[in-house]
Amino acid sequence: MNALTHPGFISYFLTNTLSLLGIWILKIGMGWLSWQITQSTFWTSLVSLLLMAPVGLLGPFIAVFVERWDARRAMLTTKVMMVVITTAIFVIQILSQHNLWTLVSCSTALGFLSAFQHPIRLVFISLVVPRPYLASAVGLNSVSWNLSRIIGPGLAGLTIHFLGLSPTFFLATAFNVPLILCLYFLVLQPRTADSTETSSFMKRMIDGGTIALRTPLISSTLILVSLNSFFVRGILEIQPAIVGQIMGGKSYDLAIVTAAAGLGSLLASGWIGLGKLGQAHIQRSLWPMLVIGIAVSAFLHLFGGLIPISLIFIVAGFTATIVGIGAQTLIQLEVQENYRARVMTWWSTISFGSLFLGGAIAGRLGDIVGMSHAILYMMLIAGALAFAVLPRIKLR
Repeated sequence: MNALTHPGFISYFLTNTLSLLGIWILKIGMGWLSWQITQSTFWTSLVSLLLMAPVGLLGPFIAVFVERWDARRAMLTTKVMMVVITTAIFVIQILSQHNLWTLVSCSTALGFLSAFQHPIRLVFISLVVPRPYLASAVGLNSVSWNLSRIIGPGLAGLTIHFLGLSPTFFLATAFNVPLILCLYFLVLQPRTADSTETSSFMKRMIDGGTIALRTPLISSTLILVSLNSFFVRGILEIQPAIVGQIMGGKSYDLAIVTAAAGLGSLLASGWIGLGKLGQAHIQRSLWPMLVIGIAVSAFLHLFGGLIPISLIFIVAGFTATIVGIGAQTLIQLEVQENYRARVMTWWSTISFGSLFLGGAIAGRLGDIVGMSHAILYMMLIAGALAFAVLPRIKLR
């Protein structure tokens, strides 16, 4: 069923999209400022990736508690704290006091808050709509992310080019406010939770990982997610470094190639979210899409122009989203409600943790051998691993 026919989801979808738009504007602004300050692919990549790294490190621990938290209060608290930090980023920029360490500190702080918010958000989407709407809501949630990924970088590029970084950071902060109001008034679905569970923190955390490993469909999707995030999404998330070194470092180019990746991701998530790609089709598509994403990313080694690189990012964004969101959808449909946060956080941990490692390694190799060669070497390894794990994949 189409979640856009559910009134509560519509208000959440619109305000969440605006908030995500702010996140992308902030991400592009901070990445671009990092390149201007350091001229280093590693540090530029690191500042961008620190926004997500704590999700991979802390996700399983936090998810154990999320199942017992008040989801609305937790979402509101983390979102308000994020607005406080983005306001600080804006003020420091106005005062012209940003340096590498202020950027690293702010990225890390936002990353830690994201580590709390991400498992909450994975549970929260199941509270916004009834279960028959859930597959559509998961896909449309990805549409929200990728719609912002198209518009956000372009808007960031325009504001950076014409107005400067201070208005860019102000815009990123302001776009988060409507979601806070929506979260306060939104009517949520009744939540079914096992209030009688008394097992220890460590046991509950391990239980989530055990269920993920012992369920063939979930364990198989997590293998593909790890490869997809490390190699394909790892490259997609360090675009400021790629644009800075391979394309000569123009804010206009950064806006275009990031929006191109978002366009590919939007097409993929819309395909899933509007019900055009059912569960069986998702299961059959994950491995081929992973291989296509790896292959097309390798072509970044051959090109330095805006048009070919944009086309590469469209395809890579499409395939990476089919694998990432397709896997999330399959797991959401497979897991029981009482274990949802604990199991889903292993998806986010592997996804964001692998992305951080892959992007950081690519950025470091870029400083040593050049970004184009670093990408080629990583994709050759990725192709070999993709075929090596094929016999272990059981998605049916």
